[in-house]
Amino acid sequence: MVTREEVVTGIENTIAAHSDADEAQRRYIQAVETMIKFADVNMLNGDWGIIHAEPDNPFVIGDAPVVTWERTENNVLNFGQGFRRPNVEALLPVSPTTCLHVLPRVARTRPVRMPATTEVNMAQAAFATEHCFTNVLSQKIDGILQPHFGTMRLGIDGFSVRHIDYKKVMFDILMGRHPSPVSVIQ
Repeated sequence: MVTREEVVTGIENTIAAHSDADEAQRRYIQAVETMIKFADVNMLNGDWGIIHAEPDNPFVIGDAPVVTWERTENNVLNFGQGFRRPNVEALLPVSPTTCLHVLPRVARTRPVRMPATTEVNMAQAAFATEHCFTNVLSQKIDGILQPHFGTMRLGIDGFSVRHIDYKKVMFDILMGRHPSPVSVIQ
């Protein structure tokens, strides 16, 4: 017979094992793996557009190319917002002069501003873990990218799952109740 104390100790040990410094990024990847199984109707039915850049001032693409942000009323970009957040925008450069701009079907509390090439490039640099690529050698573009390079750590600074109560999730799993995948990433 398992005692209540043994169950509590087992749960606490499991939570502790999943609380090390790298666990946030591992949880992010697990959440993505879970969510990839579900079609996102808000994304599919959102507004899809294309942004164009000039050939001499192209889009760059980083090694984490899908970037998101929310633009505040003061025109500040908050990177790494979940696809269900109000005012979120998703961007994906597909060529040096073309970038997909997706506005998921979510609440919008302010008008959408057309992103500038520089803003898209700063986001690409922020999300990049090692590399950003472009088709031109430009000190100007490099100067824009360098201050932002690698500042958005997936699962930590953006697309965080810190809002999840893992004790409740563990209890739900132990009780045979599975948490809704919608609540995993917001």
